[in-house]
Amino acid sequence: MQWIDKGFKQAPGHYILQTLMALATMVALVIGLGALTNGTVVAALGASAFIVFAMPKHTTAEPRRLIGGHLMCVAIGMICSIPLRLGWIGSVVGQGLVGAVAVALAIFAMVVFNTEHPPAAGNALAFAISSVAWDHIGFTLGAVVFLAVVRHVLRHWLRDLV
Repeated sequence: MQWIDKGFKQAPGHYILQTLMALATMVALVIGLGALTNGTVVAALGASAFIVFAMPKHTTAEPRRLIGGHLMCVAIGMICSIPLRLGWIGSVVGQGLVGAVAVALAIFAMVVFNTEHPPAAGNALAFAISSVAWDHIGFTLGAVVFLAVVRHVLRHWLRDLV
């Protein structure tokens, strides 16, 4: 078992610079778009940033999957949240079931419509069980579009690190 990646030993500069680019991108997102969301939504975006900067050539980093996956999962989460928002479900078990249904529907929709982006399923869960609002939707979609633009601009330079 290797403790340090072979690629890092050969080209540490790419690893360091791509990590610094991820840092700069996340700083720009949080400051530029505002840290107005709950931690769960931001965590899903952090996982998306990992894919964009560590696995930029992977299919899940493609704009269709990055943007489409998040868009689909946000919509599914918001639809699944309706029973909670209307007070039809108030128990912890009910809330858990709503979240589970949102994740299951998100998985189904992403694979059927070819928009697979695993971190987006976290947003389906977050938007289903949290009291998120329109500004959270705007933040999330703005952030994933920003990540897609950054990936596109740097596409010739970024390498898969995994």
